[in-house]
Amino acid sequence: MASILAWIGLALAIMTASAIVLQAVDGIALKMAVDSWVHAPPKEKAVTFGVAEGIRFIEYGTNSIFRILQGTVAIIFGVVIVKSKILSKWIGGAGVVIGVVTIYAGLEVAYLGFGGLTTIIGISMIIYFIWVEILGGFMWKKSMSKIQKA
Repeated sequence: MASILAWIGLALAIMTASAIVLQAVDGIALKMAVDSWVHAPPKEKAVTFGVAEGIRFIEYGTNSIFRILQGTVAIIFGVVIVKSKILSKWIGGAGVVIGVVTIYAGLEVAYLGFGGLTTIIGISMIIYFIWVEILGGFMWKKSMSKIQKA
């Protein structure tokens, strides 16, 4: 069971590469659309604004899916950690809780955009990255002890 969940987690981790799409939409496409709107002649302002707004909605969608997938990855890895004897169960339990908070943040973006409870969005990212750092530290420590034993 743990092996299957680990493979599912890996697949979902790869899917969270949607972050790259998110950055392309937010960092490039949206900026170009807003620049076009700002520099558009007065008769074209409404149309170019509509295009920029549409790209902003695409950003909401990609951000939401990214967060939901990211939270799902944390939950799956958390369950695998809890069920295995590789690491402490508390780090797996923390992953499950953090995953739920991250999925909630993704749903919030889907339904409210970025104007909702933005503190949940920020908190979810902070605690997610702290969890990943702690998890990485434990995994590094475990791998170093195996290297020293060999």
